[in-house]
Amino acid sequence: MDAVSSFRVNPVPDDSDGRVQQMLDTERGAVYIEGPLSSEQLSAYTMCSGLCKFRQPGDQHLALIDIAKLPEGLVFIARCGSLIVGYITFHYPEFERWAESGIPCLLELGALEVSTHWRGLGISRELVQIPFYNGRLEEKIIVSMECYWCWDLRNTDLSIWEYRNMMEKLLTKPGFETKATDDPDISSHPANILSVRIGSRVCEDDIARFEALRFRRRWLL
Repeated sequence: MDAVSSFRVNPVPDDSDGRVQQMLDTERGAVYIEGPLSSEQLSAYTMCSGLCKFRQPGDQHLALIDIAKLPEGLVFIARCGSLIVGYITFHYPEFERWAESGIPCLLELGALEVSTHWRGLGISRELVQIPFYNGRLEEKIIVSMECYWCWDLRNTDLSIWEYRNMMEKLLTKPGFETKATDDPDISSHPANILSVRIGSRVCEDDIARFEALRFRRRWLL
């Protein structure tokens, strides 16, 4: 069970370019969940040693800073004091099909990670929701490529299918839906998921272009 005693949202002043901050009161103290942060703001923090799923903590810190420098890059973090204990990122898609789509409003949820030392406190649940609080992503279509080889199965007692179910439930909180596709990265294993969130202000033309993109081989069926 998550050990969260209370939760509140603290909007950051309007001159912060829409930045939002939350505070979780946990059994380990206050955890602030906030963003999007600039590269300069991220540079002032350090990474928890338990953030090592994708890269070593120092290298992952540099990667977050680089993402924040991108014109479309968005980085949200969970921190205790100056220690980053979790993060979620958004940027233009890197997977081939979506990267070549030519749909300007298409973004990818690049990574979501909570330190192995800070799990079970409800941090991931709040990290996936905070990017959508200020409405700036309602003009975007966001894809999340959930592939089992990126999951931290080693540090959980979950099977692939249990982990898949956990990810599906987590991503439904901010409004993602599981979509079928013939994308080879997703169809290479039945546990993989394409999760999609279509913002409320996305135009019908972009939605139609995206829906056509999900299947490229209909004529083979």
